[in-house]
Amino acid sequence: MTKVRFYTDIVDLSAMVSQLVMQARSKQRKVTVYLPDAAQAQALSQQLWAHDPVTFMPHVCADAPHAALTPVHLAWQPEQITQDDILINCQPTLPRFFSRFRHVCELIGQDEPDKVAGRQRWAFYRDRGYEIQHVTTPRRG
Repeated sequence: MTKVRFYTDIVDLSAMVSQLVMQARSKQRKVTVYLPDAAQAQALSQQLWAHDPVTFMPHVCADAPHAALTPVHLAWQPEQITQDDILINCQPTLPRFFSRFRHVCELIGQDEPDKVAGRQRWAFYRDRGYEIQHVTTPRRG
């Protein structure tokens, strides 16, 4: 059964995604980051390329021709999903295909609409018996 981990009170979504991708890649895991649209996937891609060069994170937008050769995919449409190891959900809705993944990371920001959507996803997982872990991200400042 899919394991679900919620990360809440996130200040910087791209920094959190980078951290999670880096952790997963250090364990040779494959990752799909599920984003709201192509523009956000491109923006995240640029940020990942600008990340610390010592901790290179090979990634590609899921519609790229060489995506099958890359361990980290940035996707925004369900039909782009080709991996089933770790899903990082950056969308406000529950991905209908989540159960094919071994692990799902749900990212919840600090604004109220994001929290409300996150609570709905939490209730969905809980009501269906999924194992849920909760991680509160440290506040900066």
